Amino acid sequence: MDSRKVIMQSNQSFREPIFLLLAVLFLSGCSGIPDRSQLLSIEEQDLFLESFDDMTRSIEGTFWDPEYLEKCWGGLKDDCRNQVKEARTAQEAREAMRRLLASLEMSHFGVIPDSASEELSREPSDGEAGMILRVSQGRAIVVRIEEGGAAEQVGIEPGDEIVKVGERELQPLIKEWSNSGSRYLPIQALQSVCSGESGTEREYLVRGVDGDRSVSLTFQSPSDEHPKVGMGLISPVTVKMEKRILDGNILYLRLNTFFGPMQVMPWFENAIKEHRDANGMIFDIRGNPGGIGLMACGLAGWLVEKEGFELGTMKQKGNELHFVVNPRLDGWQKPVAILIDEGSASTSEIMAQGLRDIGRVRLFGRTTAGAALPSLIKSLPNKDLLQMAIADYVSVSGKRMEGVGVEPDEVLEVDPDQIREYGDPTMVRAAYWILGKPGGPESEIR
Repeated sequence: MDSRKVIMQSNQSFREPIFLLLAVLFLSGCSGIPDRSQLLSIEEQDLFLESFDDMTRSIEGTFWDPEYLEKCWGGLKDDCRNQVKEARTAQEAREAMRRLLASLEMSHFGVIPDSASEELSREPSDGEAGMILRVSQGRAIVVRIEEGGAAEQVGIEPGDEIVKVGERELQPLIKEWSNSGSRYLPIQALQSVCSGESGTEREYLVRGVDGDRSVSLTFQSPSDEHPKVGMGLISPVTVKMEKRILDGNILYLRLNTFFGPMQVMPWFENAIKEHRDANGMIFDIRGNPGGIGLMACGLAGWLVEKEGFELGTMKQKGNELHFVVNPRLDGWQKPVAILIDEGSASTSEIMAQGLRDIGRVRLFGRTTAGAALPSLIKSLPNKDLLQMAIADYVSVSGKRMEGVGVEPDEVLEVDPDQIREYGDPTMVRAAYWILGKPGGPESEIR
């Protein structure tokens, strides 16, 4: 495989922190963005117009379906350019640019303001609450508590609802996030609810089976056992690799991001070799926003026996990249369940759909983010950043996941009652399937 194709895959990893950044800014009220009513100088107006032209040239030079691009843009391109030319404020200019990008109806196209884009290269807040939230009927429900984490220490339990963060009620915010049309935005925004500077405190109003209670939680730094890996413009990301043996002798592996191949690949390989006697494997990529696409091929190589399998095809302008899976000697031959949810995106979607296409895995959980396109980031003349997709993805079965996502074979909605009963209903349901046991958490089979 030539270097150009490898770079194409690596560019995919730049998408995820952008979605996180936008969600954090949304939650904080975009406090880092300058006064929206400030009038542009003549020089700034010229820079925005130059940036618009640079944006359109860049996309036209890389977009893989020129006919679709022309259909979406047509006369809209000139209309938006005129709006940028006549804009009096930075907000008006960016709104016109984003209007043109929105017409594509795809993820991975966006303009990040200069003031906000600085966050990409900054060290993120390293404090964690030790809990994961998901949305159920407009409410923020705790679906996972990290053992020994801050949330566990103050008595927060799986199935609890987080009603308020400080003085802000979450339900109105969740409604606004959900109205964006993105399954991914509420997930990443709720992630920001659960993070802050290590050592600082935050007040939460928690609703449990015994009523409401206020707790003060102190954010903790991630354990030193989790490596931090950076790439390009992106500041280091904490890579969490979890391994457990569940009841019934089932190997459980959890991965939170497809970064750090030098750490992840040996971890996955060693787990398989060490636990060959296990009855099956559960691979948990819920909340995993993706990363380096080629890592999906590498991990999948341990799960297939025969050559000739692909996870799908990336279609670039004038070029195609096939996600070929090379089987490993003495790979895993027992049942594999993959856990997915609305926070699983990009590489996670490629791996889940690709392995399901060839009949190797069964998927449990909820529909994924529907954001599988690879993208890159470039600077514009006005110092804003442009994120743009550079290829389309199609699975072996011909499925496009962009805007649709990967549907699980068994759906388990966020149900506080089931969470309280089983702890992790999705994981338990997958374990029942591996062991061939009847009963267990309720699921909808698709």
